[in-house]
Amino acid sequence: MDRTLRRRRVTPELAPLSDPQRQSIRDRLAATGRAQVVDLLSGAYADHLAASAADAPFNTVTRRGDGHVDLPAAWLASLEPTQKQALGERVQASATDGFQYLYDNHPIYDLDQAGQAEAVWSELVAFLNGEAFLGLMRDLTGEPRIAMADAQLTRFRPAHFLNQHDDSADGKQRYFAYVLGLTPGWRIDWGGLLAFHGEDGNVAEAFTPRFNALSLLRVPAPHSVTQVALSAGAHRLSITGWLRGR
Repeated sequence: MDRTLRRRRVTPELAPLSDPQRQSIRDRLAATGRAQVVDLLSGAYADHLAASAADAPFNTVTRRGDGHVDLPAAWLASLEPTQKQALGERVQASATDGFQYLYDNHPIYDLDQAGQAEAVWSELVAFLNGEAFLGLMRDLTGEPRIAMADAQLTRFRPAHFLNQHDDSADGKQRYFAYVLGLTPGWRIDWGGLLAFHGEDGNVAEAFTPRFNALSLLRVPAPHSVTQVALSAGAHRLSITGWLRGR
């Protein structure tokens, strides 16, 4: 990815979506509660976000006990190899029977609200909360109560995962979750799939984190992000968040 794309301004823009494409997505969401919008953004803007994401600073996030924990990158870098291994083993062990996750996070919406986000991410937050994007989301989902979108930049490296959950949260008014893929050329066998859990104990369906594809899923719905393989040839970069009411 050409990192000069990160330094020059690129206008946020949706790619054209034909009426038949819109109807196909509406029908799929109505029937299953999940769908992908392929090539959501203009190519130039998608490339710009991908180049910016590759350079973004990240912390690592996980759970300890019943709560969320942010692990600063500088703190992790200060650990001895044996300490890092022990931390990883504790996280993996706690995922066996409980809700757990391990991935990298750059909280662009929270930083924007605090006036601390880089320009590229403040511009993205404004775009996601503008009428062009929110109007499209209301049209596709049939959910007129969608009034805002929060957002975080996530990076799943080898061994990172997010196990089963349904995204429900009291008082958050989450109607749909979304994931916008920012890694070109992602392969199915690299893992990191958005997997939907069927009532029969099987995977009902799984979405590959395709570049510039927006995955939508109705909340609540049991799903997970499968562990990224040690052999993965890239990091799984995405913009993720929820389409919410106020």
